[in-house]
Amino acid sequence: MTTRMTRRTFLTGIVAIPAGAALLAACGGGGGGGGMEHGGGHGAAGATATAEYDQTFIDAMVPHHQAAIDMARLAQTKAEHAELKGLADAIATDQEGEIAQMKAWRKAWYGSDTIPAGAGGHQMGGMDVDLGQLANMQPFDKAFIDAMIPHHQSAIEMAREAQTKAKRQEIKDLAGRIAAEQQREIDQMRQWRAQWYPGQ
Repeated sequence: MTTRMTRRTFLTGIVAIPAGAALLAACGGGGGGGGMEHGGGHGAAGATATAEYDQTFIDAMVPHHQAAIDMARLAQTKAEHAELKGLADAIATDQEGEIAQMKAWRKAWYGSDTIPAGAGGHQMGGMDVDLGQLANMQPFDKAFIDAMIPHHQSAIEMAREAQTKAKRQEIKDLAGRIAAEQQREIDQMRQWRAQWYPGQ
């Protein structure tokens, strides 16, 4: 009876609310009370003129997607709300598919689908989430939302840049989908946060 949810099937009734929610404290660089640094990774996480932009985009976005998948897998078992579990299912499924596509392009265009260790994705915002700490945060659903929103925001920033800087249309098209889908997910998470944790 179970059917695979996609991002578009359950992202309904979205309303925009202010983005002033406090970020997950455990995700700060020192694990203390600081917010996540989601604004530090620009320019395909430090792409230079010597590296083709499309390859640098792939090498940054693949590990960034994998971090989102790891968080989503945690939410599949820890989330209290069925809606958030559904979102986690969609994030994991969709971003796994996007990783597979980007790796296939990398192999076809650059001869290898191996992402170098320490590739640019680790410089993008939202990559400092400690999964162990996140798993123990209460309430988990609020902590997950506060961690995933800035993670999505950094992906959107890079995707929008790729829409103008990428060489290949395939990358531009993927970037457009990433930006649109992840913005919808941000809007939905903000709506849920306001409903489930008013005033927090």
